[in-house]
Amino acid sequence: MIPIVAGTRTMVNQQRKEKAMTQTNNNQPASTVRSGALKGVIWKNAGKDGKPDRYSVNYIRGYKTAEGQWKDTSSFSEIDNLKLGYLIPKVNDRIAELKASDREQEQSNDTEEGGQ
Repeated sequence: MIPIVAGTRTMVNQQRKEKAMTQTNNNQPASTVRSGALKGVIWKNAGKDGKPDRYSVNYIRGYKTAEGQWKDTSSFSEIDNLKLGYLIPKVNDRIAELKASDREQEQSNDTEEGGQ
């Protein structure tokens, strides 16, 4: 067992906080696909241990409050479910486009590295 020095622990915790804040500030969706009040927000998740990046999706419905403010929810009505049936294939198509772009970028990077 390796003893942890208090100063080291504090430094490691600070580094974790800084990394989390950087990720939060830089964490923008890879893409958003809209259909009326519904949208699929696509997030890119970095692959680990040499595995390719993955994509995840949040489905959101926008609505207006009685006060006139726009809000988001992940709760859907029966009608919304039918609309999601239209939106989901569009989101899948967009993810396929993003993956193709990732592959092209990776191949371009490999070509540049090999040519130097």
